[in-house]
Amino acid sequence: MRSHEGIIPGVRRSPVRRDGVSIVEVLVAIVLLAVGLLGIAGSGAIAMRASAGAARERRAAQRAGDRLSALRAEGCAAARSGTLVDAGAALVERWTVGSVVGAGALVDVEMRWRAPSGSRVFLLRGGILC
Repeated sequence: MRSHEGIIPGVRRSPVRRDGVSIVEVLVAIVLLAVGLLGIAGSGAIAMRASAGAARERRAAQRAGDRLSALRAEGCAAARSGTLVDAGAALVERWTVGSVVGAGALVDVEMRWRAPSGSRVFLLRGGILC
């Protein structure tokens, strides 16, 4: 009969050491990798949403500035209030020209658009010199 004892009676031999990685270590590494990849994917989605929102705001600000410039180019006598709906850009543009007071008129240009978080508004206030 074989004994589990070593050469010296009463002293046990140390178990044989194996080099390599256990299955538990591999599973833990896979779980950690999956959690990290999900975090990166979530951050990417948030960044894309923020980038799209910034692009819409930039487009609204640019169009409001363009509208104010066009009204200034028309002059006080020809400048009128109005509304423009751009379905392609999902943008509603509304401008109000106040009455001429002194040497100028106050102009408000309001841009509205839908965002995933709800309706957004950009207001640009300026004036037309007469």
